[in-house]
Amino acid sequence: MGHELWTDPLVSWMGAAGTLSYAAYIHRDRSRSHLERMTLLLLHTLAALFILRGWYWLTEDPRLQVLSFVPATVVPIVVTLFVEALLRRHAHPALKLFAAGGSLLCFVLNLVPIMDRDTLWTISKVVTLGTFAWLAWNVVRRDRAAHSTMENRLINSVGMALAVAFAVALTDLQLAPSWFHFRIGGMGGLLFVYVCVRVADGDDSPLVVVSELIGLTVLAGLVTAALALLLPGADADQYASIFLVCLSFVLLYTILGRINSLRRNSRHTSFFRWLLDMTSTTLEELVAALERLPLTREHRVVRETDVDPADPAVMASALLRAGEVCTLSGLRSAKDSAPEEDRDGIEQLIGLLQQHGMTHVMLLSGRPYTFLLLNLPEFASGHNPMLEVALLHRYAALLPRAST
Repeated sequence: MGHELWTDPLVSWMGAAGTLSYAAYIHRDRSRSHLERMTLLLLHTLAALFILRGWYWLTEDPRLQVLSFVPATVVPIVVTLFVEALLRRHAHPALKLFAAGGSLLCFVLNLVPIMDRDTLWTISKVVTLGTFAWLAWNVVRRDRAAHSTMENRLINSVGMALAVAFAVALTDLQLAPSWFHFRIGGMGGLLFVYVCVRVADGDDSPLVVVSELIGLTVLAGLVTAALALLLPGADADQYASIFLVCLSFVLLYTILGRINSLRRNSRHTSFFRWLLDMTSTTLEELVAALERLPLTREHRVVRETDVDPADPAVMASALLRAGEVCTLSGLRSAKDSAPEEDRDGIEQLIGLLQQHGMTHVMLLSGRPYTFLLLNLPEFASGHNPMLEVALLHRYAALLPRAST
């Protein structure tokens, strides 16, 4: 064994980390579409394959060989179902029969103890190569007029990613030049996940995605060149090993960054999803619904019976004249210049915010008096929660009318 002893498992495990990270992101914000279900099925299958295969390559345990081949046997039918969902068209019955029959045959033969592994390996190659070639033909020959521009762009990007991932995965099937000693199917998984995350985060053309991948490859090459200065005299396989691990790490790091960006965007639209699903028609129903809103994950609902000895009417009057939603810093600044009749109410509001450790206050209801206290960041960013709070205030103001 050479440098591939650790390179192959590391690349495979980083591929598993990338697929699992994207699957975890999808699970956090499900759309329940057919394409989403097939994507999750493919991601979980690839993750299981990469994890088990990495351990088998490291230990060469025969039991792990059988176990790692289980997800490999179902890859043809899983990829067929994914491409079928991507194209929104049923695959040809002959293709589905070939993929499903081949997967089932390999799955059963893999569990037969007396089965010759070389024969099983040959059958698996035929099923896998045949399925992917057939799917590629379907994607290339599809009726583009039946899909919108956005759908065609998505199909082109994801189809290209699958093709490149499959070409890279040929190294796992031992279909590579004799001078290339590494098995880097995990990197193919990373490339596929990167493209999926990239097209979900924007609407750029496949050429833009390819240029970014080239840039990441150059970056990994520069890191390898820098390490080569610290390891003079190393052989070519060692430099190749360093480059493959660096490229896999750069891809994984970029994928995680993209996923974090998608999560931030998802949080920014969470208020509108909550408002669309919310059917509250009374104050009590609105207060209960606030528990499900990320914007109000740190909030207090203060009723007029909770502010004794403060005067809730004075506080409400000062708050309405100061603005729909007031901040602690804004109340402090306005206290000295406020009219005499509002100063006492402003001081009580400041005390209320300080008592509960909150930054914002708004009036939910005037009959009975109910205040909503929030803890929101007060710094400039791309997301302005004050707009959502103001809209929440307007919705609360309509509730008495809706309940009459």
